Amino acid sequence: MALDRPLPILQIIGYQNSGKTTFIERVLREAARQGLHAGCLKHHGHGGEPEAFTEGKDTDRYSEAGAAASAVEGAGVLQLTARRQWDLHQLIELYRFLDVDCLLVEGFKKASYPKVVILKETSEWRELQQLDHIIAVICRKKEHVTVQSGAPVFHADDPAAIAFVLSQLKGGSA
Repeated sequence: MALDRPLPILQIIGYQNSGKTTFIERVLREAARQGLHAGCLKHHGHGGEPEAFTEGKDTDRYSEAGAAASAVEGAGVLQLTARRQWDLHQLIELYRFLDVDCLLVEGFKKASYPKVVILKETSEWRELQQLDHIIAVICRKKEHVTVQSGAPVFHADDPAAIAFVLSQLKGGSA
């Protein structure tokens, strides 16, 4: 495992209920089909802690008792809870250690990685277009595909959107 190798990172951003998670699921399914080991990191931007993976289980009890990190492994699946203030750079290093081929990041809007913006409504574009490094826009409604972004614009159901994202994660161009 080479921790100093480049790790292609792509952010998927948009407002709540814009379809980010659904789109990421589509990308992940196709990445796995193509043999690409994609990592995925979500920013829990709605306030408070996300629910524990294993609520009521031993690892959750360890965390509640004050463990800085607790994990459980079984059948090749590792669930990890680690409590500290994390910045995006530290989280990326963790994924680099996990030896993924690429990383999809949901959220962290202000970070400076290439971004794909997902729009549920065209009104959302006004604020999101101010962000840096936008490489594509994906619209949930066909009538919104006319958004003027200076980057490729896709409909959410267009297979070309997934192909574009995967090409970016593989280090190529669409």
